[in-house]
Amino acid sequence: MRSTFRSVAGVLLAAAGAFSAAHAESAPPDSAAPGSGSITILTGADTAIVFVDSVRAGTTPLTVDSLRGGKHLLRLFQRDLHSWLAGRINDTVYLSPGEKRTLRYAFERRVMVITDPSGAIVYMGDSAAGTTPCVLASGPGGFPANVTVVRKGYERTILSLPKGDPGIARVELQKIWQSEQPDSPLMTESGSSEHTGLRLYVAGGVAVAAGVAAAYFKIKADGRNALFQQSGDPSLQRETARLDTSAAISLLITEVGFGFFSYYLLSD
Repeated sequence: MRSTFRSVAGVLLAAAGAFSAAHAESAPPDSAAPGSGSITILTGADTAIVFVDSVRAGTTPLTVDSLRGGKHLLRLFQRDLHSWLAGRINDTVYLSPGEKRTLRYAFERRVMVITDPSGAIVYMGDSAAGTTPCVLASGPGGFPANVTVVRKGYERTILSLPKGDPGIARVELQKIWQSEQPDSPLMTESGSSEHTGLRLYVAGGVAVAAGVAAAYFKIKADGRNALFQQSGDPSLQRETARLDTSAAISLLITEVGFGFFSYYLLSD
């Protein structure tokens, strides 16, 4: 009896398993599962390296298939990844299940302008774009064919920008010879030297003459003082004081003249 019961139970379990397997094979796929979408990425004449969700997907023009619905992070790099002048674009795209989308991007161009000497103002049209060394970034209309470089004391220069890929534009500025200066540098140096020499002669002459006068007045004052000591004449005392004052003033003029002489000599 027990063995018969076990046999019947086994048959029923086997039949249930077969029914379940048959039902599973015939069941339709889950209609709620999202379909695969795709993104086509275009960058015009530029070739860009594309990363989708941090995975390198290829180079443009590029179509990325089998994308699930939802948010996707796009990163586009111009070909030279190691150049800091290369353009970069970051974008976030939201796809509906099964959606197919075409995206178009345009890289801004970057050009570094270097001048010798630096510190020149770079003009794009009528607008100042920066002071060298500087990096210029193209706007929606792109770059002009050239820019104007201006620096005080140097000739105004028209600089052509490199076409195509990012690059560096260099220019050596030419110094302006001021019109008020003589044509010959030798003439300038000669005139300046003569002017400085004249000032030295005047200052030195005044210092020497005043020194001689100071010595003369002091000697005369000492003589009058000696006579005053012998005779006690008040007029000699007054004359001694007058001569001492003249000697002091002459000595002061000597010091001033020597000061100017030293200044002109050192500043030449």
